[in-house]
Amino acid sequence: MSEGQPGIPLTELAGIGSFFTLSTGPTDACSGWLQARALIGDAGALRGAIDGVAARLGGGRRWIAASLFYQAWAAQLTSVYAGSAALYGAVPKLPADRIFYRPRPSGPAELAATPLEAVSAEAGWRHLHDDHLVPLAEAIRRHMRIGRFLLLGNEASALAGSLTVLASARGESLQALLCNRWATPAELAPAGRWMSAPDGPRFARTTCCGYELLDEGSRCADCSLNWRRQ
Repeated sequence: MSEGQPGIPLTELAGIGSFFTLSTGPTDACSGWLQARALIGDAGALRGAIDGVAARLGGGRRWIAASLFYQAWAAQLTSVYAGSAALYGAVPKLPADRIFYRPRPSGPAELAATPLEAVSAEAGWRHLHDDHLVPLAEAIRRHMRIGRFLLLGNEASALAGSLTVLASARGESLQALLCNRWATPAELAPAGRWMSAPDGPRFARTTCCGYELLDEGSRCADCSLNWRRQ
């Protein structure tokens, strides 16, 4: 493990895919890096991030752009969280005040954690959920009318997708991954559940992110519209 990466296998994580990529900087503003906490405390920064998604979607309903921005953001963070927990048994602290991002024209933003600090998976989830994703969801809801439960569903869907990609990339059983407590946080339980399917577990959320409503959109595999609660 290289110097500056205390306990977190960043190189191995990045090898899984772009959503699993995290660096340690440098994160100077002159190089285009922005602080993630600005998305929570600065309405202009959050508006700009959502505007970027809306532009890539060709306009349309801004609440859908906000929903998809939040889901993509959560997907990157939960990928780093789940990948680190599976590979190392510990995760980086990912509260908003430690994360920097650099937008890209397409694909996920570049993310960096400064300083990088490894903590237990349980503590890491508290920092990620309580100190980052929940405040960001609240900031989005201050900016526009969008359901809290919908955004929680996006977070749950993001983690489920991260686990599915992780299992596939490592040739592991998804069911085995789901046996880990860190893989099924209690806060996300109301937002969906894992269901048995012939090809293995699949996640079914209880809300729709809105992507299907776009002209070029489609229904996500885990959408609540795909299944009926038994």
